[in-house]
Amino acid sequence: MDIAVVAGAGVFVGLGLWLFTLGARNLWRAIASEHWPRVTAVASDSPSEPVEFHYDVGGVAYITTDRHFGQTGSSDAAEAQLISYRYPAGRIVTVAHHPNDPWIATAEPGFTSDLLWLPGAGLAFAVPGVMFIIMWFASSRGSERGFAIGMAMFASIFTTIGLIFLTNGLLNLWRTYQATHWPKAQGVVVCGRLDQSTHGTKPPPGDTDFTELSGNHFIYRFEVDGRRYYSNIRRFGQVDDSSMQHNDLYPLGGPITVSYAPGNPAISAVETGIANENYWIPGAGAAFFFFGLAVMIFGIPALTRSS
Repeated sequence: MDIAVVAGAGVFVGLGLWLFTLGARNLWRAIASEHWPRVTAVASDSPSEPVEFHYDVGGVAYITTDRHFGQTGSSDAAEAQLISYRYPAGRIVTVAHHPNDPWIATAEPGFTSDLLWLPGAGLAFAVPGVMFIIMWFASSRGSERGFAIGMAMFASIFTTIGLIFLTNGLLNLWRTYQATHWPKAQGVVVCGRLDQSTHGTKPPPGDTDFTELSGNHFIYRFEVDGRRYYSNIRRFGQVDDSSMQHNDLYPLGGPITVSYAPGNPAISAVETGIANENYWIPGAGAAFFFFGLAVMIFGIPALTRSS
């Protein structure tokens, strides 16, 4: 039975370690890519996702589909539309490539939150697998110390998840607070629902950017210092955009005011100031974190206390 338990749980541990290794590699590449050589590239003519970037290094042609390392796929039509806006066919962009292996390249060097998903998934497989093995041997041998170690690992899962949500939530909370003081730019909704009312806002004819899309997100564009930007962020930390669509607050072609981060206009939002939805993600993170902390502080000592 011991062999069966170890073998079964070992599959999850092995899978988790493999995913974590891939995630750690992507994280290293993302950080290192900020200092890699840059070359110009051309976005592919194919309208399908992922976008291909064609570039040349030392007279040799290369292709990469990495917009950024650790990128994840999305079934959201608005997200795919946003990518097509940012990288239209034939657009000239700059990619950073590995100095020794030019086929390793990215159009968006540096850290992104997507990098956390793969190592997080690896830990989600590996830690419970190790915990199950420890708990099995502890229960079959009557070891209180083994139970304590298993409970510590159980608690660490919750505290780690909590810290991830807390970090992301607090960052968004800080951004939405700071955004009230950021520079402003006039923008327009280029992808969303068309206002069906008689006197509603209508997109101007002849502009191919405007796309009607039924969904819970919208996309807007704005310009800063002559450069055009696109985003689908209504509010930092946004959770549910269904009310926005149902109330037709941002119809296709409607004018909006965009707040953008000084020095990095790609970080932007339409609504600023702290609202109730800004507390959902950090609140969930705090619940996970303090539950795990309580298990460590109270549960483990109670388990190991001598009778």
